[in-house]
Amino acid sequence: MQVGSSRKWRDDDPRRLRMAETRASILRAARPILLRDGLGGTTLDRVAAEGGIAKMTLYRHFPSKEALFEGLVTAMCEYMREGIENAATPDINKPRADRLAEELHAFTTALLEPDALALYRLIVADGWRFPALSKVFDLSGMRVIRKRIAGLLEPGAIPSNESLTIAGGIVALALGDAYQRAIMGIVEEGDAEVFEHQIEAAIAYGLGRLGPS
Repeated sequence: MQVGSSRKWRDDDPRRLRMAETRASILRAARPILLRDGLGGTTLDRVAAEGGIAKMTLYRHFPSKEALFEGLVTAMCEYMREGIENAATPDINKPRADRLAEELHAFTTALLEPDALALYRLIVADGWRFPALSKVFDLSGMRVIRKRIAGLLEPGAIPSNESLTIAGGIVALALGDAYQRAIMGIVEEGDAEVFEHQIEAAIAYGLGRLGPS
């Protein structure tokens, strides 16, 4: 006889929905703790105490802090990927440079959000122990961004390897040193202007490789 979470319930079964809601509430409670203190500084007892979650409920869904870490990173990556993929596409009638600028400004702003920076730091610190999660992070973030940029370089076509390579260079230049400082928690006066210059340089690089439209 199957018991607990191993039961096969229909997608619309109220018990399945309640379990999903409970899991989501646990991840919401664990999110600030894991992002702030990392895997090494987090315990399930702390998550239960600070999140007001019964220990039995927590352990039923996440039997270890490693399982909780995997659940949180996966959920945040899915949210990040959906946000990038569903973001509004710049007007095709605008000049290519303007479309690239609009897209790059949106991405840099999103990547500088506190939770996005904290997730990156978490992956850098502990991702080596979870290579599959690191791959999920890569597939959910930078690769999706590169694909969207490549789509602006070759609108209406499946991005070629060349456009994906150029897009990778554009993204790297747009983020540049200012993003690396942000990851390390360094905030300097004039960072906004630095990002503007980096984005301008990234667009110039991309247009120089493909030629203006």
